[in-house]
Amino acid sequence: MDVQDLHAEAWAGIQKGYELGRLGHAYVIVGSPRGSGLYFAEEFLKLLFCESSDRPCGVCSSCRRVGGHKHADTLWIEPQSKARQIKADEIRELVRRITQTSFEGGWKAGIVLAAECLNTQSANVLLKTLEEPPPKTLLLLVTDAPQALLPTIISRCQKIVLSSAGTEKADAVWRQPLLDILRDLPPANGLSAARLASQMKGLSDFIKAGIAEMVEADIGQNEAALDESKLKEILAARTLARLKEVLAEILQAMLDWHRDILLLTSGVGEEHLIYGEERKNLAEQAKLHTQGSALKAMEIVEGIGTRLNRNIPELQIFDEAFRKLVRR
Repeated sequence: MDVQDLHAEAWAGIQKGYELGRLGHAYVIVGSPRGSGLYFAEEFLKLLFCESSDRPCGVCSSCRRVGGHKHADTLWIEPQSKARQIKADEIRELVRRITQTSFEGGWKAGIVLAAECLNTQSANVLLKTLEEPPPKTLLLLVTDAPQALLPTIISRCQKIVLSSAGTEKADAVWRQPLLDILRDLPPANGLSAARLASQMKGLSDFIKAGIAEMVEADIGQNEAALDESKLKEILAARTLARLKEVLAEILQAMLDWHRDILLLTSGVGEEHLIYGEERKNLAEQAKLHTQGSALKAMEIVEGIGTRLNRNIPELQIFDEAFRKLVRR
């Protein structure tokens, strides 16, 4: 399913702005940095750099390089796994690149994935560039936690919110059960870890069933002419693709929770918390951590995402991760 199908209104606005020469210089894309937000940013860049008259074609050299994050006139930045912050030097390098002459004589673009991980210094460096952007330059800030960005950054960007009825429904299904699991962290012992792992597996199974149901209904409405075997292939492929995206969003939410704990153990003010409404629970959990153990917990959660991409049973992955999170 392409970007027009997923986010028709937002995409139509971008296309019209491009055709009229009225694109903004900076956009905050509210969506998963590993799913919908990332995909939309890639399509946006393909529109700019595509070599075909029918933009974006997706197959020309420029489109392929954009998709591989290898285009010479783009620079991608995301938080490093250990620090979980985007540092000022990284933003300075982005600014340096976009103020130079384009390699291919056209647009220059900087993309910041998980932009909520900008620290105070890096956010201020970026803010100066947003105030006086170079010509033919595009900055894309992809985040699923826009409330964590400085209001002054938000005010200088156009905002694209990627959502649909189906996505909102899926989010409503998993967010509250996941919060219940996060509030019980860290596990007190192996038995508690096993219980939380079982809850995570149950949540994953429930999401999978709901996605399959939504995809099947969509296929039934739009592709009824296909034979049964082809329908089964499409159902399986689309269900898996959406499941991966939702699981990525869930893991990002878990990382954001542990990022808040890391901030609290570092003495950072509560105004920077993503889960500000959960500050009481976060503060209690932060008392059980040092900066080092909070950072280690984030690495354990990141490891869940890596292992889910391998042929390992989900329950085993969750169980081993939660056992590593047992309070020492």
